[in-house]
Amino acid sequence: MNHAVCLAAFTFCLVACNKGPEVDLHNASANQVAQAVKQSGVTSSATIEPGLWQSKVTLSGMKMPDVPPQYAARVKQAMANERTSKHCVTAEDLQKPRGEMFGQDKTCRFDHFTMGGGKIDAQMVCKVENLTHTTTMSGSYTPTTYSMDASSTGIGPQAGQTMKMHVDAQRVGECTGKED
Repeated sequence: MNHAVCLAAFTFCLVACNKGPEVDLHNASANQVAQAVKQSGVTSSATIEPGLWQSKVTLSGMKMPDVPPQYAARVKQAMANERTSKHCVTAEDLQKPRGEMFGQDKTCRFDHFTMGGGKIDAQMVCKVENLTHTTTMSGSYTPTTYSMDASSTGIGPQAGQTMKMHVDAQRVGECTGKED
């Protein structure tokens, strides 16, 4: 679940224009994705408007079959409300995307990561001991907005845990230094 939230929260850095560079990778690490995005120019400051970005994350579904009901109820209640956050995106962030933006865990790999032409589609699989966690994202973007659906599924000792969310974001102004 944390991978989906992290990936969705940092997706604002992936915004680009509807034409130009593309990235299409398979079986790649987070660092390989970051390097390909950087080399492609898909997030250059010439095609993205740096500034203050606001994202709204809405949970559209969650299943936690192996979690005690009282804990599952608390998690669902905490996630039930739309979450809004603001992030400052600088021109430097766009020119030098870091691997952390695409997932910090070295046990994760992207089955596929495709970005270009106003569309993004990615699937990241993380394997830790006997747990496999899959996060899938797809959406669209412009220089000042993005909209994305994400889902996350865990297979292993806590099999059947799923989460689905929708993220909408837009550039709302200049950075103030007081962002989240």
